[in-house]
Amino acid sequence: MNDREGDRRTGRSVVIVGAGPAGAALSLLLARKDIAVTLVERERDFARVFRGEGLMPSGLDALYQMGLREKLDSLPWRHLESWEIHLDGRLAMSITEPTAALGDLALRVVSQAHLLELLIAEAKQYPHFEFMSAVTVRDLKRDGAVVRGVVASTPDGERVIDADLTIGADGRASTLRKRRELPFEPIPESYDVLWMKLPLPEELAGRSPVLILASGPEVALAYVSWDQRLQLAWMLPKGGWREIRERDWLGQCAKLMPDWLARHVLARRGEMDGPIPLDVMVGRCPRWSAPGLLLIGDAAHPMSPVRAQGINMALRDAIVAANHLAPALSADADLGATLATIQAEREREIRRVQELQFRELRGQRWARARPWLMKPLLAIVPLLAMTGLPQRAWLRQQRALPFGVTEVKLQA
Repeated sequence: MNDREGDRRTGRSVVIVGAGPAGAALSLLLARKDIAVTLVERERDFARVFRGEGLMPSGLDALYQMGLREKLDSLPWRHLESWEIHLDGRLAMSITEPTAALGDLALRVVSQAHLLELLIAEAKQYPHFEFMSAVTVRDLKRDGAVVRGVVASTPDGERVIDADLTIGADGRASTLRKRRELPFEPIPESYDVLWMKLPLPEELAGRSPVLILASGPEVALAYVSWDQRLQLAWMLPKGGWREIRERDWLGQCAKLMPDWLARHVLARRGEMDGPIPLDVMVGRCPRWSAPGLLLIGDAAHPMSPVRAQGINMALRDAIVAANHLAPALSADADLGATLATIQAEREREIRRVQELQFRELRGQRWARARPWLMKPLLAIVPLLAMTGLPQRAWLRQQRALPFGVTEVKLQA
């Protein structure tokens, strides 16, 4: 037995599957508490074309509580300054983000790849932490009904990773959830999103708005990403990408845009990264745990992309999980009761945030289904916007999504 193996026998051990925001943050928090943690990740690196990158005040506060304020500021990021709503290619309303009032909690887009690298680098400072990349979990190791680790394919062959607690932070298509056959209840609202990145148009140089682009039943979104490129997201009906991928789909998407943006997107299509289709599966597990197993983040409650809640809820999950797991793992506490407590503490916020996300979607769908009503409204929206009333009402309605519903505090 080497020194590291001897160290890892102190206390109870944890294997975390998935090095996204939930898994990486929880690994760091547990490693700081001298818990033996192995974090495994399927990818070799984090350089995917698209990862969620919107940090709301709720997510920023979670990272600041982890002591990462200054290091977070050193990563590639930018503020989002406003929301510009375009209807049938015309600017109907512009809503300024309260960036100055929020200070360092102001909404920003950040490179998630750099954020994950930061969290893992911080965790590597602790002797009880191990990070394994290019590792694909195939199954759970079981002792009767109790999960005792995972069976994984590594670059060196199959390996069994033993653990007293296995944590699934492996995303909306969670392998651990499926292998343990934990039930999943989808929310009956489904769609797909097509993501793509292009060079930035001159019209957006020096600006950071979010453009909401709507025409009839179709909606797209565009913003200036952390890398000074244009990020586009086009919402499609479930299965819609399969139906249009062989046609001029980009031309169809461009019809939602103002003329200057449509011309730019079509002219620079040869420089596009993507498209990346995202199958949006949203819902919750009635039970986030089983003996020896806990699900967090999208593995337990896949979120809608609306208002970038996935990364923010994942970071808050990590804090609550660490608050309860660190003392339970260090002592001979009942892990079953601890896992149930984590779900109970997080479930209220998750339910409410998902309700708010789909309230937005239902409102958009209601409006788009009534063009006979929306057409005359388009004529008066700019006049109403001059009063500031729609802007104030929109920001007030949106408050719960950026700031969260419940208080989440990291225990010392």
